[in-house]
Order: sequence, then structure tokens, then C-alpha cells
Amino acid sequence: MKYSGVLLKCKIHQCPSRCHQIFDHSKIQCRVVMKQKCPKGHTIQWQCHESHPPATCAKCEKEKLDAEKQARKKFENQVKREMMIQEHQKNIDKIQSEIDETRQPMQDSKLQSEYNAILAQKKKDLAAAKELAKRNAAKTTASPLSSTSTVPPTSSSDSVASTTSETSAIDCSAEKENLQQHLQECLDHNVSPSKTEWQRQKDQGNAKSGAIDSIMEMIGLEEVKSQVLRIKSKVDTSKRQGIDLRKERFGLILLGNPGTGKTTVARHYAKVPTSLEVLPDDEFVETTGSHLAHGGVNEVKKHLDTLDKGMGGVYFIDEADQLTEGHNYGGKTVLDYLLTEIENLVGKVVFVFAGYRKQMEKFFEHNPGLQSRLPYTLQFEDHTDAELRHMLRYQIQKFYSGQMKIDGGDSGLYMKIAVRRLGRQRGKDGFGNARALENLFARIRERQSDRLSKERRDGLSPDDNLITKEDLIGPDPSQAILRCEAWEKLQSLTGLASVKKSVRFMIDLIKTNYERELQEKSLVEVSLNKTFLGSPGTGKTTVAKLYGRILADLGLLSNGEVVTKSPTDFIGSVIGESEANTRAILSTTVGKVLIIDEAYMLYSGSGDKGGGADIYKTAVIDTIVAEVQSVPGEDRCVLLLGYEDQMRGMFQNVNPGFSRRFPLADAFHFADFDDQELEEILRLKLKNQDLGATDEAVSVAIDILGRARNGLNFGNGGDVENLISRAKSNFQTRQSKLLREERTIDFLFEPQDFDPDFDRATGAETNLTELFKDVIGCEDIVAKLEGYLKVAKGMRAHGRDPRGQIPMNFIFEGPPGTGKTTTARKVGQVFYDMGFLSQVKVIECSATDLIGQYVGQTGPKTIKQLELGLGSVLFIDEAYRLGEGPFAQEAINELVDSMTKEKFSGKMVIILAGYDNDMNRLLSVNEGLSSRFADEVIFSPLTPENCLSVLKNVLARERVVIADIGEVTQHKPFLGLISQLTKLPSWGNARDMITLGKSMIRAAYQGNLPPTKDGSLPLSYKSAMDCIESMVKDKQSRAAVTQRPEIESFMPSQTMDSLREPPKLSFSTSTSSRAKNEDAGEEPLATQPRPVGPDEVSRDAGVSDAIWAQLQHDQRAVEVEAQRFSDEQRKLKELMKEHEETEKKAMAEAVMEKEAQNEAISEARERLRIREEARLRAVKAKAERDRIAEELERRRAEEEKRRKQEAQAQTKLREMGVCCAGFRWIKCAGGAHFVSNAQLGM
Repeated sequence: MKYSGVLLKCKIHQCPSRCHQIFDHSKIQCRVVMKQKCPKGHTIQWQCHESHPPATCAKCEKEKLDAEKQARKKFENQVKREMMIQEHQKNIDKIQSEIDETRQPMQDSKLQSEYNAILAQKKKDLAAAKELAKRNAAKTTASPLSSTSTVPPTSSSDSVASTTSETSAIDCSAEKENLQQHLQECLDHNVSPSKTEWQRQKDQGNAKSGAIDSIMEMIGLEEVKSQVLRIKSKVDTSKRQGIDLRKERFGLILLGNPGTGKTTVARHYAKVPTSLEVLPDDEFVETTGSHLAHGGVNEVKKHLDTLDKGMGGVYFIDEADQLTEGHNYGGKTVLDYLLTEIENLVGKVVFVFAGYRKQMEKFFEHNPGLQSRLPYTLQFEDHTDAELRHMLRYQIQKFYSGQMKIDGGDSGLYMKIAVRRLGRQRGKDGFGNARALENLFARIRERQSDRLSKERRDGLSPDDNLITKEDLIGPDPSQAILRCEAWEKLQSLTGLASVKKSVRFMIDLIKTNYERELQEKSLVEVSLNKTFLGSPGTGKTTVAKLYGRILADLGLLSNGEVVTKSPTDFIGSVIGESEANTRAILSTTVGKVLIIDEAYMLYSGSGDKGGGADIYKTAVIDTIVAEVQSVPGEDRCVLLLGYEDQMRGMFQNVNPGFSRRFPLADAFHFADFDDQELEEILRLKLKNQDLGATDEAVSVAIDILGRARNGLNFGNGGDVENLISRAKSNFQTRQSKLLREERTIDFLFEPQDFDPDFDRATGAETNLTELFKDVIGCEDIVAKLEGYLKVAKGMRAHGRDPRGQIPMNFIFEGPPGTGKTTTARKVGQVFYDMGFLSQVKVIECSATDLIGQYVGQTGPKTIKQLELGLGSVLFIDEAYRLGEGPFAQEAINELVDSMTKEKFSGKMVIILAGYDNDMNRLLSVNEGLSSRFADEVIFSPLTPENCLSVLKNVLARERVVIADIGEVTQHKPFLGLISQLTKLPSWGNARDMITLGKSMIRAAYQGNLPPTKDGSLPLSYKSAMDCIESMVKDKQSRAAVTQRPEIESFMPSQTMDSLREPPKLSFSTSTSSRAKNEDAGEEPLATQPRPVGPDEVSRDAGVSDAIWAQLQHDQRAVEVEAQRFSDEQRKLKELMKEHEETEKKAMAEAVMEKEAQNEAISEARERLRIREEARLRAVKAKAERDRIAEELERRRAEEEKRRKQEAQAQTKLREMGVCCAGFRWIKCAGGAHFVSNAQLGM
């Protein structure tokens, strides 16, 4: 059967049926399933015969219905919520209305009171305004006082009326003030000789000049006024003599601090040449050096064109020194152009340059001919107190139109004090004079406004036209300190008793100076600049900010803002940048508190004032010395913060003026917090962070902090914060181990959160036994440490500190390998458990780490090692080497001195270790060393049994056993060999036993024997014996060749004990010798009896001749031996005497050598100092030579440039031919006509 293959009606799909009889397929429906996606991505299905898909997606319809249902439900819930909210709001509104009704009467009453007060104040203001209008009307109708009028006498009736009528009293007071002011103006007029002379010229010579009148009316400036009159006199004289003044120079240089009137004088002077008929026009062009430096030569040409169009005038350049500043690259070019134009425009343009005196010196150095082109130099001196007071009085009268009254009068005490404070800055570069006076006047108005606002707010009725004492000179310190929030906050800080006392002393001194000012007495010198010395975390920065606010509240600083800087903000990277940075920071902190944190970083720390110093850091300090004067009234406070040792080192090696401006004697010392203060800080920090701790936990935390205080750079408050952070972590770890339902979010610290091993002290004795269980032969040491533990425990039980009763310095004496280093490490653990150390750490060093290699190095190296050992154990091995050499002696002296200093005393354990005799010699070098290390711990040599115990432990750790023996420590062959080793000079005790154990372990692995039942590795007995015998042989061979080069080596091998008695000789002659003779066939000796002398021993009966002969032979041998012994003893005595003389001579030579070395060291130091001074002089001379060479080169280049330009100009002049008069053109102003650079195209 096959498919028909006929297309159905859809014309797409074929008939699915197999072969059949149907020929017409048009009526057969196509049931192929069709698919497509709806817009939302759902699949839609239908049969092909349906011709098109369903109109809608069933899933989309269902989602639509579900969404509508959800929206209806949401809407219903929203309606319910809104109804609930409306009901709640209705209830709230009802209650609020009742509250408003209750409060309304009280508010109305209060408002009515305020309205009444305002109305009363306005009535007083109206009365004051009417009174003012009345006084003004009286002034306009009254005739002015003449300079020669007298004051009419006051009648008795007028006097009575003045006491009864307020208005007449005010009028009388005003008349008196006007009279006093008039008389004062007359006196001021007579004080100025120049003003008097100008008035004479006007009265007698009919002189007229509005510009000179304006200059003469200026306050002060007597030298300037005198110079102006001299210029006028010169002009008048020249006119009378018929001299042409068109080529006369009238240029000016104005030098002085800001605010002295340079610009004002320049503007008035611009009209003087015109009034004197030496310039055709009074055109005035004003600019600045900085503006010209940026605008260039074109800007100058533009200004000169303006003056040229106006037929001349005055060209005023203010701050002219900016033209030669390094950052203004085009300034020098402009100045060179101006120098030429000054010559070209003589008689038409008058050039006036103004600037600060010090800065203008560099301006003049640019071209020495500058001053010759500007003949007149006017020096503007700083205003005196009287002039400043007159200016302030003028400002007040002008600003308030004469209506302001001043407490004490406008020439009274309070005005004098205000101006006197300002005048203390006089003479300093940058003193503002009139500008500073404007700032003072602004502060006076601010204080007045604050006072009036406060009094009006308090319901008082202040006088708006009155400047009080507090407005002028600030608040009374004794009253202001009571309202000072910063002072109250400083008092509430934890600890800092010394700092609070110092600040209180400062405030008392400020109060005293305030009272002395009121009595017009000289002030007690007091500087606001201070040095804050202390460890980190003691509150230096916090106190510095409060200190600045206190000074501002007392009126000593105009701003009081605190600016914190670090040394890196000052130090530059190129020459000159450090100075610029420092000046910029100091200028922006006027009136503020400048904090320089970690100020000791401004010192390079080389300890050498010469070439070793960092020039960039030195420049910062030198600039601070130049800019900060530390004088009373200085509107600046600079605070230096840092660690005491580093700060003192800096002050000793930098500019001496630095210590004068920041005296260390007046420094604020921030001591480390004690336990009580640390507990207060801890509880406060816990409270601020919503944390808690049990009393036992707090006690553990304070114990940790107390021990940490013995370490280096204790962080104080910072360490408290770190401890809390660790406690949080430990607490959270404990919580994580609990079931979820047992956990809590409330942090309540337990002792184990601060210290997991907090109860170590209770089991210290048990811990001690466990600690030394693997140390052989330490019974005496353990007993001594147990005694210390008992003392500490007993004293703490009685509430006493055991630190002073338990020694912290020890001498460890003993041969090598007896456990000195190991014991030192364990001593650290014991003292840590007792709470004396901050960490279980042993700093191991040798004498080399303390001894320097050149003069001045030993002390710092010793201090460095002591600092590393703070809070831990400092173990100095081979300490006997500290007694060898001059530098070693310096190390001992430094060590002895430092141990008694507060920084190190009782804060560390120091152990000196070495051999017995060597350590005894060391202690004899310095008596102070012996007294400071009074406790000695003797480490005896190990016995053979102890040595074998060490060996057993070494093998046991590697699970190695010696086969075929029982207890190793009791094995006699081993004991015998070890005994031989212990008698050798190079014996190392436990150290050699460890070496022996390692060799046995290697032998065990090389033997490759099968392991025992318990898994241990066996070592054959023979291999073990070979290892020991090999060590014995090596030690013996080394002992035979290594002899110490001492005096005893020159003597015979016998000991002195063997020489005290003659050798014991045996007189028994064995028969074996005789038998040998007989066996050898020798004939026996003759038996004839020898005659016996009177002293000889008679021959006993029965003694054979052979025996008697032998006895006689032996007796003669004894006599010979005795004589030989006597001779040897005599020779030895002579040799000993010779050696004693040699030793004495060697000792004398050693003393002489020691003295020679000391003298050589002194000479070397002196030569080093002289060489360093010579080097410094050479450096300075080289720098000066280089500067002169650079200056010569610069001048040579300028001269060469000028010659080239001149040659070029002359070439062009020759090309131009001759002038109309037949003369050769010259490029100058000396002839009747000339050509300029512009005309030459140059």
C-alpha cells in the first residue's frame, strides 16, 4: 500500500491515506495541526482545514482574567486601607485640634508679650531718632567753631540744668566731644612738619595743588610728604633758574607693607607733575606686575599708547616684584622692555613702581640700572598706634555718620587696647596696616551685631548706637571661659591631667594679660604656639582642636578653624618648592589653628647638622622659623604633634630658632592612660556602640591593655578600639557554634572574648611544671620561678603590684649546651603569665647587634634593640663580648643608662648570657651593670646520666630505639664514653647530645633494620657504640690541636699541685730484675764489704752483696732525682717570676694602649669634627662660587645680547644715513631728536 500523494483542498498537504478509490479529495478535511506564536509568545494550535488560527489566545485570555481578578482584589484592599487611613487621620485631627485649643492661649500670651517688647523697643528707637534729628538740626543752625575760638564758661544755672535735663546733657557731651576732636586735629596738624610747611607755602607763597593737599591730609607718611615737597621745591627752583624740565626724571619707587597708602599716593602723585607744569597731561594708567607678566609686551604697548594719545601722564605698576617671580615667565621680558621705554619717554610719561620692600630687592637685582632711571624712592613705614587709632576713629565716624558712641570715648582705653593689639604685628613683612584695620573694624561690628541680637533675644533694650568694651577688645576671658563649650568638653575627657593643667595655666595667663592690658601694663610674653608630645591614641589631635576653639572663644584668634596638615604637605620635590608650600599653608591659616601631625618627620634624622640633612625638610623648618614669630598678638596658632623622643631629637638638630618658637619646656605632655582611665575609655566606647561586658570581662581587658602598655608604641585609645574589634570577632565565633534559637544579637562580652586564655595565671604553677618537663637538670631554675609566681600571687591577693619585687634582669652563666637560650624562651612565657609582659616573645641578639662600627653608631643600635625588646624578653647571647673594645664599652654604658629610664624600666626582661669566667669579667667592667643584674642563674654542666636522658628524648621523638639494651641512661659502656666526653674542653653538653642523636638517627635509617612491633625503628648496638666512639675520637683529636694561647701554655705540662711535692719514688726493688740479670748470664756483683762512713747506714746482716749494691745504686739515683727536682723547681720559680714580670709589663702596656686608644678616639672625633666643618665650608664656598659663576655667566650673556642688539641697531642706523640736520642718527635720548627701537623695527 502506498500513499496517494494527492494534495488536499488546502493545496499544501497531501492525502495521508494509502491507496484507495477516492479520486476527488476536495471534500476531505486536512487535519494537519498548525502552530504559531501569539504576541506574548504563547503557542496557538489549530487544524489546517479551519483555514485560520483562533482569534484569541486561550492563555492570554486566562492571564487577562487573572489579572483583572487580582486588580479587583487589590483595589478592594486599597479602598479598605484608605478608609482605615481616613478614619485614623480623622481621629488624629480631632486630637490635634484639642491640643491646639489647649496651647493657643499660651501662644497668644507669649506672642502678646513679644509684641509689647517690640513695641517698647520701637518707641525707644523713635525717641532716639527724634533726638538724633534734634541734634542734627541744632548742628546746622549753630555756628562752627573757629581755630581761634574759646570755649565759653558754663554758668551754675546751666550746670544745674544739665543734671536735670537729659537732652541738655547729651548736647553738652556732644559739644565737648566736638571740641576735643577739634583740638586733637589741631595737634595732629602741628605734629606733621611737612603739613605745616605746605600750609606755610600756601599762606605765604600762594602755592596751590589739590594733589599735594590730598597727600598732606593722609594720616602719617611723614617721609613721603617730605619727599613730595622736596620734588616741588626742586621744580620751583628750576623754574626760577630758567631750566627746561622736559627731560627731567620724576619716576618713583614706592616701598612698604600693604595698607600703607602706596596706591593712594600714586593716584594723587599722578596729578602733581601736571599741577607743577612738568607734564602736559595728568592721564593715569594703573596695572599690576602679574597682569603685565601674563599680558606681555603687547599689554605694555597698549597702555603706553593710551598715555601717548593723552599727551603723557603717569604709568603706575603695583606689585611690580611679580615681574621677576619665577612662575611669571614673561615678566622679565616685560621689565626689559619697560627699562628701555623709561628712557625713551622721559618728559612725557612718569613711571611709578610699587611693591613690598623685601620682594622688591629681587626686582632691583634684575638690572642694577633700574634705580638710576627712577630717581625717587619713597619708604612707606608702618603706621604707629596713634595713627592707627586716628584711622579707626575716622572709619567709625564716617561709617556711622558720627552717630556711634564708643565706650570709654574714641580716644579712650579700650580703643587704645584694640589698636595696640593690632600694632604688635608692626614691622613684620606683610603687616596689613590700613587693611588690617579694616578687618579689625569688621570684627568689631560682628561682635556688636552678635551682642545686640542676643540682648534683643533676651528681651533687653540695647543701644544700637553704642560700641561697648566687649565689642572693641573681645570678651573678658574669665567670663568667656565659663560659656566655652570646648573648655567644658576638654574637662570631660578621660585622663589628660597634665594637659588640662597646662591649658588651665595658659588660660590663667591670658586672664592675667587681659587685666594688665586694662591697667596699661606690658604683657607677659606668652606664645599660642605649642608642642604636643605623647604616644599615639592619647588624644593629641582631639585636644588640639579643642585648644583652637578655646582660643577663638577667648578672642585670641579671629577664626578659630582647625586645619590639620602632615609633613608631606610641606615638603617639596624640587628646590624652592618646600618654601613655597610652607608659605602658602601659613598664609592660608592666619587666624586659624594649624596642626602639623607627626611633625618629627620634618627632620631627616641623620643627627648631622651638615651635609647629611635633607635640604627639602630643612627648608620647611627654616621657612617656619622665618614666618612664625610667636609674639603676643600674633593671629595664628601652630601646634606640633609627635612622639617625645623623636621630637626632642628633631629640636636638637635643626634651626635653633625653631626651639625658641616652640619651646619644649612649655610643651603639653600626653602621658599613657593608666588602668583606671583605660577602663573608663573602654566602658565609654562599649556604651557608644551599644555593647556590653561583664565586670570580669572588663577586668581581663584592662589586664591585656596594662600589659600592652609595656610594649613599643602603645596605642592607648586606639588599642582599646582594636581590643573591642577582636572581642566582637571572638563573640561572633562563639555565637556561631550555638544553635540558632540560642543565639542573641545583644553583644555581652565574656572574659574569653577578650582573651581566650584569660585564666592562665591561676594555673601558672602547673603550667610551669609542664613548661619545663622536657628540660633536663633545671630543678633549681624551676624552683626560683615558682618562688616568683608565689610572690606575684600573694601580692596581688593583698592588692599590691608585684612588679617592683620580682627581678626583671638576669645573668645566665654556664657552659654551652646547658639550656640558657631554651630557658630564656620559657622565662618569657612565665613572665607573660604573671602579667608582666605584653607578648610571649624572645628577641634574641648578640653583642654584634649592640656594638657599632664607628663613633656615634653604638648608642642608637643599643636603643633600637631595647625598643624591640619592650614588652618581651631581650636575650643577649655571648654578652661577654660587650667588655671588648671601646665601642663595646659605649654599649654597656648606654645599656646601664637606659635600663633606669621610664621608657624601659620594668617593661621588659633582659637576660645576659655567657660562660662563667667571661661573664664575671664583664660584670667587673661597669659597677652599674653588676648592680642592675644582681640575679644570676647558674647552669651547671650536665652529668652523664642527664646527657643520656637528652639523647633518649632526641631518639624518642623520631621513634628510634637502640637494640639489645634496656634503659639507655643506665648503660655503663655508654656512661663511660660520655664521661670521657664531658672531660674534654670542647664539650657542648646537650648541644653535643642532640648532634649525637642526629647521627644515630641517620645510622638507624642507613642500617635499614625491620621495625619493631610497636613501629619503632631499631638501631644496632654496634652502630650506637660506633657513633659515640666516633664523637669521642673527634673531640679528642680537636682537643689535641686547639690550645688557647694563654700564658700557661709556655710552662711545663705539670700542674702547680704536682710541683709542690717531690715525686714519690719507690725504693722497693723487685727480685725480677735480679732474676733477669741472672738469667742473662751476668755475674753477680762483688760481695766484698765496703767500709762504712759515720753518716752511712750500716749493712744489715744477711743482706747479699747484690742486694746491697742495688740498694746503694737506688739511693744514689734518689739523690740525683732530688737534685734534679730541686734544679727544676728553681728554674720554674725563675720562669714564673719572669712570666709575672712579663704579665705586669703586658698589663701596663695594655693600660697605655687603652689610654692611647681613648686619646686616639678623641683625636679622631676632633679630626672628624674639623673635617666636617671644613667640608661644610667647602660646600658653602662651592655654592657661593657656583652662584657667582652663574651670575657672571648671566651678565656676560646679557652683555653679549646687548652688544649684538646695539651692533644691529648701529647697522640699521648707518643704513638710514644722516638726520635732517646732517648728523648721524643715534639710538638714544641725548640729542635733539632720536629714533626708537620701534622705528628701527627691533
